[in-house]
Amino acid sequence: MFQGNWKCSKCGGAITELPFQPRSEAGLTCRTCYAKSKDPAGGGGSGNSYQNGAPADTSTLGASTHDDRDVPDFADFDSPSSEPMSDDGLGSPVATEKPKTTGNWQCATCGAAITSLPFTPRDVTSLKCIDCFKRSKA
Repeated sequence: MFQGNWKCSKCGGAITELPFQPRSEAGLTCRTCYAKSKDPAGGGGSGNSYQNGAPADTSTLGASTHDDRDVPDFADFDSPSSEPMSDDGLGSPVATEKPKTTGNWQCATCGAAITSLPFTPRDVTSLKCIDCFKRSKA
C-alpha cells in the first residue's frame, strides 16, 4: 500500500492509503465514494457527500467497504514496477516492435542479398528484396 495525503475528488475527504501510486489526484475517490459508485443501491454515484446539510461521516474512510473480489489474486501492489510493461502480458509483441528474422537469402528477381525479413519465409524460391517487392506492387 502507498501512503500519502490525497483528497477524494467527489467528497473532498482525506485519502491516506492507496493500493497503487497515483499519477495525479484527478479522479481519486475515497472508499466510501468508490463503494457508492459501485453499488447502485448505495447512491449510484450521485456525488452528494452531504447528509441533512452536514458533511457525510468520513470516519469510515479507512475501513474497507468493498469485498476482495474487486482485486485480482495476482495483483502485487507492494512492489510497483518502475517501468511500464513492454507487452500486454499475452505473449504478443508490442505494436511498435516488429519481429525480424535474420538469414542469408537471395532475391529471386535481381539476385541481391537479403539478410533480414519481417517474417519467417516458408518458401524461398519466390523471395524478393524490398526494391523488387515494391516494383511488383506498383
